[in-house]
Amino acid sequence: MAMYGRSRYRPLLAAGLALTVTLLGGCAARIMPESQLDTPQPVYLVDHGRHASLVIPHEDGLTRYSFGEWRWYVEGRRGAMAGLSALLWPTAGGLGRKEHAALEAPPLPARVTPEGRQQVYALNAEAVRVEALRRRLDAYHAGAPEPPVYSETFGLYFVPYSRHYWAGHQSNLKVVEWLQELGMQVQGSAWLSRWRIVED
Repeated sequence: MAMYGRSRYRPLLAAGLALTVTLLGGCAARIMPESQLDTPQPVYLVDHGRHASLVIPHEDGLTRYSFGEWRWYVEGRRGAMAGLSALLWPTAGGLGRKEHAALEAPPLPARVTPEGRQQVYALNAEAVRVEALRRRLDAYHAGAPEPPVYSETFGLYFVPYSRHYWAGHQSNLKVVEWLQELGMQVQGSAWLSRWRIVED
């Protein structure tokens, strides 16, 4: 029975591995911001090495957002098997958020990203789009059915997200969705958090 149970999952495992190899094999994601903006508003794409987050400045300071697998980001379960499971099977996801007051060292002091970062990309988008995204994410976070859970590692308050986390919907791909919502074109694979800014 145990052997049969394992064999049932072999096709799913093979498909998951194939998908992962495909995603890993992509080149860097090329980000193309809009060239003509009526009211430019800065946003910051933060590359943390393996994952990315988005920071939106506003009149009261700035807010950082990130999407991640709940067990990895919030519960701290980061072993090899936990990581493989998160990639191959849909698992619970979380939306992380934290506000910061006006900062003295633009664009982002180290305390904004306690897990570290490799690079910060300053991008511009139409102000109305930036504000719409910020309001939508803030409303989702505030309307969560459960209270936020704070992660010391990432410096973010996480609430459950409506879509699962897996290889086809992970943190970097979620950031791509946000950038596209801001009117930017993104081509190539962002799976490994490799980014290249293409401007006219």
